[in-house]
Amino acid sequence: MGRCIYCGENAGFFKSKHPECEKIHLVNISTKKAVAKIESMGENAIAEIKNMGTSFAPQLQPSNDTIQKATADKKGAQYDEIATKDTADKSSLPDIYVEQFKIHDDIKSLLWFGDGIYQNITKAQMNNSVTYTIGNYQIKIPLNGGLDLEPSLIFMNMPVKQPVDELLIPRPPYYPHYARLTPEQRWIFLKLITDPYSPKIDIGYVFILYYGLERHLLHGDFHSAFNVILKLRSVHKNKSFQSYSGNALILSALWRGKGEYIPSFIKSLENENEYSFSVNLLLMSYYSFDVPFHPRDIMLTAKEFLFSKTNYIKNNPDVFENCLKETIQEKTGLEYVNLKDFFTDNVVENLHRFDTAIYANTSLVNTKVSIPVLITNLEFKGHMYMYLTLAHDKTKQKLAEMRKKAKRG
Repeated sequence: MGRCIYCGENAGFFKSKHPECEKIHLVNISTKKAVAKIESMGENAIAEIKNMGTSFAPQLQPSNDTIQKATADKKGAQYDEIATKDTADKSSLPDIYVEQFKIHDDIKSLLWFGDGIYQNITKAQMNNSVTYTIGNYQIKIPLNGGLDLEPSLIFMNMPVKQPVDELLIPRPPYYPHYARLTPEQRWIFLKLITDPYSPKIDIGYVFILYYGLERHLLHGDFHSAFNVILKLRSVHKNKSFQSYSGNALILSALWRGKGEYIPSFIKSLENENEYSFSVNLLLMSYYSFDVPFHPRDIMLTAKEFLFSKTNYIKNNPDVFENCLKETIQEKTGLEYVNLKDFFTDNVVENLHRFDTAIYANTSLVNTKVSIPVLITNLEFKGHMYMYLTLAHDKTKQKLAEMRKKAKRG
């Protein structure tokens, strides 16, 4: 097995270098341009940028956070929507340019750079791991799955070229990687980071940005990354992106012990017709943080309870929601379902489990966690089906009464 003459790592049989390493070694035009641009700004600007670069590096020490079950009241009123409140004004940070592109204020402290004046992560740092405790389980998570470098890592010395026609440039491959893009594709990606919320950008470039945000959910600026991902989800409706990001937000909140972020995530789904991520993970987060399972949640997950008569849910959601709320209140005295009525710690401990991949980021590909399958509990499933069926009948009757009243009026 030969070793790369540039990085010293295994390069494969009968090989002496990685193609990516050779590019990094041979091409430094972009770095020279960036340095020249900054030097022209004067000594004060250079000092400010150097100080800023060190502030980007996240804490890489293992976290001692332990998941604590929330003690919020049953209606969840104690939860503040923390994820909608920025703890720091990102616009106050100095502007950052890559080539001629000014990075959007929301993400300029969230990007990962592998070289140049903005470098904020090294290969040695990526070989660390973090350990989290969830209930009785301890999960050790490598910051590098061993299969790939951080795919969102921006290298300042890689060539960038403006395409004559962006529409003629092939879209990025599945599981895209900044270092493996063509110079023209890198130009399109860098244009994305000036406005990541543009719906016109191909989802492959959005994923490159998103991979870096996943790393922040794991061990960096959780708050800012959570906010940006919520905003990206509101614009980019690709099913794979919605599924990966939804699962990552829930699971990351679970083991980081940040249950206060869950309501903000749920609120962002108010205009959805159904959830495009793991319903079981949603239930697990509700159970772990004692969050009420509201009528709207039940409606959006109706198919999971084998309820197929969803015409009223789709066409008359407000009427159906009120009828479902009345039904639950008649049966339980509450306007929502308390998951603790169905899932004690002992019940959850004995449920079937499955290994869930947390992140789409290929450098975190080995990051998995064993999650109890709450959705298979027959008592819970049966009750949700009953509530939905009774609410369906109530809605049918109420709509008929409304039509009769309209005719008389």
